[in-house]
Amino acid sequence: MDNVSVVYATRTRHSKKLADAIGKEFGVEAKNVAEHPEPQKAGLLFLVGGIYAGRSNPALLSYAEKLSASTVGKAVIVTSSASKSHRAQRELRAILEKKDIEIAGELACAGAFLLIRFGRPDKKDMETIAKAAKDISGK
Repeated sequence: MDNVSVVYATRTRHSKKLADAIGKEFGVEAKNVAEHPEPQKAGLLFLVGGIYAGRSNPALLSYAEKLSASTVGKAVIVTSSASKSHRAQRELRAILEKKDIEIAGELACAGAFLLIRFGRPDKKDMETIAKAAKDISGK
């Protein structure tokens, strides 16, 4: 898949860590949607964000609302969350589906909140996510 892009929204820097690991795998810079709010054309777009109190990061949802099937070939949703039961980006998935953007995959790993899963995502999590991202891309 050509033209890989990685964007993230973060409150705790966990999503930045994951986005940077994915970006490094593809040789691209991961971009914070707060600093780069306008989507660029991408063959494969990795959207990285956390779940906070069971909800997707509003900044990532706002970014996704600006996407279209003509600017994004396929999307991959990447999530970190301290909760095992709330790692699905339901709101983000719904936006992408409404816009007819193909979802190539969804990756999730443990995040941390206070002392719960302290230190996560860790180096192993980042390596696992980067490898899974590469596998999804077919590169």
